[in-house]
Amino acid sequence: MKVAFGDPPMQYLRFTQALSSPNIGILYLISYLRKMNNQVQTYYIQPYLNLKQHIEKLKQISPDLYGISFANSLQNRAYNTIKHVRKNFPTIPIICGGACPSADPEGVLNNSDADICIIGEGEVTSHELVDFYMNNKSDLHKIPGIAFRDNDQIIKTPPRPLIKDLDTIPMPAWDIINFSNYSGITLKKKSPDTCIVSSRGCPFNCTFCSNPVWKANKPWLRARSPKNIAEEIQYLYGRGIREIYIRADEFNINPKWCIEVCEEIQKLDLKGMYFQCNLRADNFPEELAKAMHDANFWMVHLGIESGNQRCLDGINKRITIKSILDTCQKLKKYKIKTFGFFMMFNIWEENNNLQFESPKEVKHTFAFARYLLRHKLISNISWGFATPMPGAKLYQIAKKYKIIKPNLKETSPWEITVNLPNVSEKTMLSIRRKGMILQGLYGILSGNLNWRNWRHILSKVKYILKSF
Repeated sequence: MKVAFGDPPMQYLRFTQALSSPNIGILYLISYLRKMNNQVQTYYIQPYLNLKQHIEKLKQISPDLYGISFANSLQNRAYNTIKHVRKNFPTIPIICGGACPSADPEGVLNNSDADICIIGEGEVTSHELVDFYMNNKSDLHKIPGIAFRDNDQIIKTPPRPLIKDLDTIPMPAWDIINFSNYSGITLKKKSPDTCIVSSRGCPFNCTFCSNPVWKANKPWLRARSPKNIAEEIQYLYGRGIREIYIRADEFNINPKWCIEVCEEIQKLDLKGMYFQCNLRADNFPEELAKAMHDANFWMVHLGIESGNQRCLDGINKRITIKSILDTCQKLKKYKIKTFGFFMMFNIWEENNNLQFESPKEVKHTFAFARYLLRHKLISNISWGFATPMPGAKLYQIAKKYKIIKPNLKETSPWEITVNLPNVSEKTMLSIRRKGMILQGLYGILSGNLNWRNWRHILSKVKYILKSF
């Protein structure tokens, strides 16, 4: 049986996150299917191809099954891809996975020609679906973790139990990737670079995050063993990789585990290898800062979100302005640069009343970002709008109070997606412009800007110009 996986194809002159690195989720599916069934031939139609090339590649493969993975921001492009796949392959089963199908499977099935959505973790479910089609089985109801059409109804089966031991999953199918086809991380020290996944899930419930769609079952947080992570790093180093962004929602949820990961990296003694990761602005002991420095972590991505404690409490971030400053001070002491994430016009609910960050408070957040930059407590920023994503509590609140803009075509953090009471778009665009100019300025001055990622840079320039 031939199984082809793909991302929504690239659109030229427009940035897509998929261009920076391959879809690790798909690479995990391929490695898992290889492990479980040697009669399956797997293919990855990679995202640097355009739609025409994507379809031509499919014609060359002539697959028995087609899977496409996409996030909310790429759903329109995904629907267009599915439409063309169905036109060229009328009888092929089309399976959707990723953040968007997991959060809104009914929406995906109602708005596309897809047959099935995988909800949540996809390795075991994909294997069972392949087995279903290979052996001509007749009852999809027996496969957990999917949604599918049954006549005029959409059926959702019970949630799929999560894989508790991530070490049992084979390493992603890196052998099929030519890293020179990807532009890499936007800010980096060395090339080529890529990302790896060190853990899955998050125990927190920030209002803006769509991560709860993965919380159908416990445990909500699962981490790979430090040795298992080190083995993948060693393999990638052998493939020529010289910088790795270690993907975890928050690397420092368990500082003891983090320190052990850093120690395993040090044991590898990889010359000229650098690391980045995501970090929470609390639970960051000095021992961990030192361990990260010793393991050659040169940058962390810190979720600051707001400079207003009222807002941080409202969005259930569970950090304080003091913990942000303390974390930044420790990182600065150990010469680890900090990329600060900020969101404008955060939204939450309190006592059944809509609450949001006022223009005055957003300006205070901007001033806080400038303070951190000026005192070298952070080195770069990301500046975008709080965006309602299916699966997030923010999305439920925005729907309840009917503030999502009608006929919304894009869910980008740089687009205005909500109508806030008594806040004009002109005001929102003006604050966006100031923050993005600051972001661009410090990105250029950092000396670590990856100009191969020109589509990303160009898109930011476009949004700045649209703000005038």
